[in-house]
Amino acid sequence: MATGTEETQGKKDGRARRTGGRKKLTRKQRRTALIYTYTAGGIALALIVILAAVLIGTHPDLAETPPAPTVAPTVAPTVAPAATPSPRPTETPAPTPEPEPTPMPVVSAAQPSEFKMKTTIYQEGEKVETYQRADEIHMASSEEYAQVDGVLTFRGNNYRDGGAFGLVPEDASKLTIEWQRSIGGIDKWGGVGWTGQPAIVRWDESVRNQMNLKENKKNKEGLCEVIYATLDGKIYFLDLEDGKATRSAIKLGAPIKGSVSVDPRGWPLLYTGQGIDTVNGKSVKIGYRVYSLIDQKQLLFINGKEKYAPRNWGAFDCSALLDVGSDTLLELGENGIVYTIKLNTQYDQAQGSISIDPAIDRYTFKASISGQLGMENSLCVYDHYAYFTDNSGMLQCLDLNTFEPVWLADVTDDTDASSALEEEGEDLFLYTACEVDQQKKSGGGKSHMRKFDARTGEELWDFAVSCSGTHENNGGAFGSPAIGKNQLKDLVYFHVARTKQGGTLYALNKQTGEKAWSLDMGVYGWSSPVCVYDQNGRGYVILGNSKGTLRLIDGLTGKVIDSVKLNANIEGTPAVFEDMLVVGTRGRKIYGIRIS
Repeated sequence: MATGTEETQGKKDGRARRTGGRKKLTRKQRRTALIYTYTAGGIALALIVILAAVLIGTHPDLAETPPAPTVAPTVAPTVAPAATPSPRPTETPAPTPEPEPTPMPVVSAAQPSEFKMKTTIYQEGEKVETYQRADEIHMASSEEYAQVDGVLTFRGNNYRDGGAFGLVPEDASKLTIEWQRSIGGIDKWGGVGWTGQPAIVRWDESVRNQMNLKENKKNKEGLCEVIYATLDGKIYFLDLEDGKATRSAIKLGAPIKGSVSVDPRGWPLLYTGQGIDTVNGKSVKIGYRVYSLIDQKQLLFINGKEKYAPRNWGAFDCSALLDVGSDTLLELGENGIVYTIKLNTQYDQAQGSISIDPAIDRYTFKASISGQLGMENSLCVYDHYAYFTDNSGMLQCLDLNTFEPVWLADVTDDTDASSALEEEGEDLFLYTACEVDQQKKSGGGKSHMRKFDARTGEELWDFAVSCSGTHENNGGAFGSPAIGKNQLKDLVYFHVARTKQGGTLYALNKQTGEKAWSLDMGVYGWSSPVCVYDQNGRGYVILGNSKGTLRLIDGLTGKVIDSVKLNANIEGTPAVFEDMLVVGTRGRKIYGIRIS
């Protein structure tokens, strides 16, 4: 349990914090409990069910028809009645569809009307009153996000619950620097900044042979390419094994603070934002870019200071997601816009060419607590529901297919840390943590680590710790939560800056929100913890801090197993590919570190 004045446990309010004792319903009970609205269409459906029962009585083999599939826990599209089954005994008729479930339930406190929510939607540049996406977004689970090996977006997938691919060696106990690569700086910016996670991808041979790689790398079987956007205004391409360049860097000419995304289909497309709009006192273009990785040519530039933006700040620190089914890129801007970009990708693998013809839709909003619009955290997505928080501290669940907000929550303060989703049976949970920014005006504040029911917006628990901060360096959580799995399945991890101990890694019990253990990091840090596992399910946490210490930690106990000194602030977040991790520092270096 939390103790002392530094740590305060959020109070239970009767309906909050019920995950530990919540009784799970059976699948049959869940279906029975659904409330249906019977209309003329519903009566027709009932007649069809009666007709099906008669047919089953006259055709015994129809009784072997498998039960209807469970309806996804989202608002499903209208299902047409199945056609009359063929009388031929060799064919199995389509199962009778179940009625649609009721819409996602929302607790009263999380209703958009409670926040005086107002939205504006632009469909391909035209303002519209209502919106319905023609080619709907339905993202798969986090395990199915990437179709090639690697870490292809910040925290690995659409749930933002990863950051590592593959397994580490059994009983891992050592971190060893295998290689280091020097990089540069622009103006006052140098090295790798926040969020600063590289992408790592093992290209299929057919794709690798099409790209402008150096010949010795193009011919290297199983090449794993590290792609790292940095504060010196370049995107580097390195061999994971030796750190040597696989091809020339892309030169933006302005600092990049966020993390790149690689197309999860394994197609040669790269997506990146930009964080700074002034270099040596001169303004530069700031926005979002898409590159071909066949020839590194820019295919798209979105001006962050465009006319649709409710805020005149054009940075993109967020890492994009791609919905493969609809070929739609999803991105947030600090200009206050949620972007969905229908790429209309044309990839001719035989000819080695790729192009896009983007159609861009935009969603903007304003609410009673949204005094400073803009988003710096990367959105996470379940099916067609997106979760993100703005700079004012308003957490939002947004239906991407209608651009209608489903539920909202006030999470106290600006939130740059990305949220993370977790499925547990038929339940869906969201973890989030805020920084201490607006609270500094009153001399300090608390970083709140919370768990929500992601379907309803109900707050389940709140663990808060006191933090300090300065104008230049805020306190609180900048690292995104890491959700434990396997042996660590009962824990969730938060890295909090400028606590009384300088910086602290907290391991909280997922069910209760109580502290299982904490580790004093000595100094503040903005890097996100990354969980890795061996073949036996044993879990470890990897975390860096502002003094340049990278630690390998036992995820169950908080014991430090090993550490390595990188001699400069580790603002960025490591990406791990099997037994190798890559991370950069503000000391103008990128490191390849082996876990053994």
